Amino acid sequence: METTSPGAVAYPEPDVLERRLAAFLDLRGLSRDAVLKEADQGMGAPVLAVAAGSVLAGFGNVRSDLDLLVLVENENLKRFPIQSHEHGTLIDVGIRRASTVRESTAALTAEPWPRFESVTEDAWNHRRRTLSTVSRLALGLPLAVVEPWDVWHAGLRGPWLGEVLREWWVVEAHRLAQAARWLLDAKPLTAAVRAREAVVAALNARAADGGELYFAAKWAGEKLKVLGDHENLRLLRTVLTPADPRERVPFCLDAVERLVGPAGTLHTVLRWATGAGAMELDDRTVVDRWQLRALEVRRLGLPAVDSDGVVWSGPAGTSPPEDLLPLFTHNMVWLGVAHPAPEVPA
Repeated sequence: METTSPGAVAYPEPDVLERRLAAFLDLRGLSRDAVLKEADQGMGAPVLAVAAGSVLAGFGNVRSDLDLLVLVENENLKRFPIQSHEHGTLIDVGIRRASTVRESTAALTAEPWPRFESVTEDAWNHRRRTLSTVSRLALGLPLAVVEPWDVWHAGLRGPWLGEVLREWWVVEAHRLAQAARWLLDAKPLTAAVRAREAVVAALNARAADGGELYFAAKWAGEKLKVLGDHENLRLLRTVLTPADPRERVPFCLDAVERLVGPAGTLHTVLRWATGAGAMELDDRTVVDRWQLRALEVRRLGLPAVDSDGVVWSGPAGTSPPEDLLPLFTHNMVWLGVAHPAPEVPA
């Protein structure tokens, strides 16, 4: 399924980005200075302000908004999103603490990923947010920058980013595929959704292979168009078309393996989902989620719900014990995948 299109450009040249931004602004009667003015939200002087998003990636349309990512040296700030309509069009301003973004970016390549001991729901979501921010910064156009952040920003535009993005999409595809397998008997419609998402993740991995590094999953089709990958565009259209889950899920699982290969040494890791609670009663444990619904597990000794303890783990393709599987199908546990470590006894 290799593509031969010359359309994939990992990092557009500044003149390309300038033209894309100018076209967006001219259509709306906006000036570059008006956009840059939105970077000043009283949180500190920007060390880096980048026009970013689907418009700069080349996928935007007349309904698109413009992302403005702003880094400031403010130790009291973590994330500060603002949606501005002051100029008659939406400018989505995201202000971040510069040192935090730099540290999170460095962590993407600091050690092998995904690691068994650190695969938690929070850590997974943090990495996803970091990849989204970094890809937008790398593919965006700096409107304002001070030293040494110009050098740091230039360093984002390297082969390493494509590698970590592809790695994310491959692992995420296998994670979603595992979820689809386990859900098929109990919740076939939900299984079909997860299987479709797994294929979309695998297609995004293929796009990253070809040099299309914009992170948002929903643009998979546009990335494939740029690459001239008509075969996988047809696959995407197929999986987005409703079908019997009993037929669609196996089809999608086969497609994932064909696109990104088998799961190999990846292991499944089940940890408590956010909001889970547990209480031992006699010979069983009652598990709830946000105290709104509950189920019984006929065993004792499950990890404390306020810990990162592993409820169950096993090689990809295997299933949890029969009494633990309902914890997953009823959203009481979070499913991650990671490189192997000593297994948790069933």
